[in-house]
Amino acid sequence: MADPHIKSPMDSWDYLTVILYRMGFVLSTIMVALIPYKADIAQYGLLVGGVMMASSLHLYMKSFRFLFQFALWVGLLCQIFNMPELALGAVFFTLGGLCYKEYFCFKVIGLNFQPVLLAILWFAIVLEWQIAVIVLSAISALLLLVLSVQKWRMPLHFDIGDKTKYQI
Repeated sequence: MADPHIKSPMDSWDYLTVILYRMGFVLSTIMVALIPYKADIAQYGLLVGGVMMASSLHLYMKSFRFLFQFALWVGLLCQIFNMPELALGAVFFTLGGLCYKEYFCFKVIGLNFQPVLLAILWFAIVLEWQIAVIVLSAISALLLLVLSVQKWRMPLHFDIGDKTKYQI
């Protein structure tokens, strides 16, 4: 997790990955809101947003960083092999985990509930509970919107923190 009070020097890759990471949250916000109405487009958009976030993740602990990235790889493979429900579950796992991480980094209110909301949303999608899908996607998208706005209001170096603490 990043330390916002520490400003490590940033190179062009740092700027690029922080911007990609934040753009992944923006794209995911839009796609979660679209799930009840354009599920196929939303699924592909969430996969792209998840890749943007997981590939650009600045997280000190290597085990968690690899866990979120691995989940996205599994999700991409599930999508390729025509298992879209599992692919969506993998994206939601990564997105929920990153929201939880952001809650502990920056205390954005409500994000600690996002993993549970996304898990329930996934079950509602799989079980075809349309009203629950509409309500849960709206709540999740709203939380993601708050996160996206808060992230873009922060200086870019907040996402990097102390480079000496990263496990390689």
